[in-house]
Amino acid sequence: MAPKTSKKQKRKVSGNHERDQWMVIAPDSTFESIDGCPDPSFVKLRHPKTENGVMFLFSSDGTSVHEVMRFKRDFGSWFINDSVQQDGSLEVITPVDPVFLALPYLIKSSKERNKFMTLDQIILDDDYPQCIRLLHCSGMSGIERVAEVKGSGDVRAYRYDESKTLDWLKDKVEQTAARLGQTDVHVASGAQSTTFVRSSKEQGATEEDYKRYAAGLVSDYLSADLSTKLFEHIGIKEVSEKVSKALENGAEPPLKKARMSSDIKTEPEEDYSKAFTASNDMKKEKNGKLTAGQKALSKVDKKGMKSISSFFSPKPKKMEK
Repeated sequence: MAPKTSKKQKRKVSGNHERDQWMVIAPDSTFESIDGCPDPSFVKLRHPKTENGVMFLFSSDGTSVHEVMRFKRDFGSWFINDSVQQDGSLEVITPVDPVFLALPYLIKSSKERNKFMTLDQIILDDDYPQCIRLLHCSGMSGIERVAEVKGSGDVRAYRYDESKTLDWLKDKVEQTAARLGQTDVHVASGAQSTTFVRSSKEQGATEEDYKRYAAGLVSDYLSADLSTKLFEHIGIKEVSEKVSKALENGAEPPLKKARMSSDIKTEPEEDYSKAFTASNDMKKEKNGKLTAGQKALSKVDKKGMKSISSFFSPKPKKMEK
C-alpha cells in the first residue's frame, strides 16, 4: 500500500498532561492492530552494518519488521491542528528483509562453531534479546538463500554459505537497480533533489550507475567485509565512504594534492619583471606621441592668454584704502 503520514502520540503522566508526539511516514498497515494480537511494538535490535542498537518496529502479528529512521533538521517545526510542535524531526518507517538482520548471527555462528545449528540456537543476543522475534517473520523463509540446510519439516539446521549469500545479494542489487531505472532517481553522481534541473549536456545514468547505486543501498545492511565482497562479485568498483558522502552532498570527488619535493626549484626560470618594464616603456612611448592638432597648438604664442579655469574662478575683492 502507498505510505501515508500519520501521528503517533504518547501521553506523559505529568501535571500539565503534556503530549509527546511524532510525525511519521509509514505504510498503512504498519500500525494496524489485529484481533487477539498485541499492538505493534518498537524494539531495539543490532544493526547488521554498524552493530549498534537501533529502533525497529514489529507488526501486530509479528510477521513483519520495519526499520525506523529519523531525519532531524537543525531548525524546523510542525504545525499540528492549532498547535506548533517544536520538534521538527520526521520518522520514516520502511519494511526490511529480516534475513539481513539474521545474517550477522549466521556468519558469527559459522565462524565460532562451523556446524549446522537450528535458528533458535543461532539468533541469540544477550544485549538485544528481542532478536528472537525475527524467527516469526514471514520473510525468514529466505534464510535458505544464504545458508546450507539439513533436515526437513520443523526441524532444520543451518550453516552459513558465502557463495549462496553473494548470489542472493547480487539478485537484490539487480532487482533494486531495475526498479531505480523505472524511476526518476538521480544516480549518476550521488543523490540529488528531485527538483534539481539537469543540464542538457549531462548524460543519462548508465546500467553500471544504477547497479553501483543499488549496491550501495544493499550495502547499508552489510558489514564492511561482506560489502567489499559483494562489489567484487558483481564486478563494480566500490566507492569509498569519504567520496560517497561528498557525492551525496553534491560535491565533486576530492582531487589528489600534488606533493612538492625539496629538490624542485621554486624560483622562476625567467625574469618576468623585464616584460613588465618593457610594457610600461611602450605605454610611455604611446603617450609621448602627439597628434597633428596638438603639434599645431603647441606652436601658438600663448602669452597674455587666460586659461579656461580663470573664467570660473571668483573675482578677487578690491582692497579699500
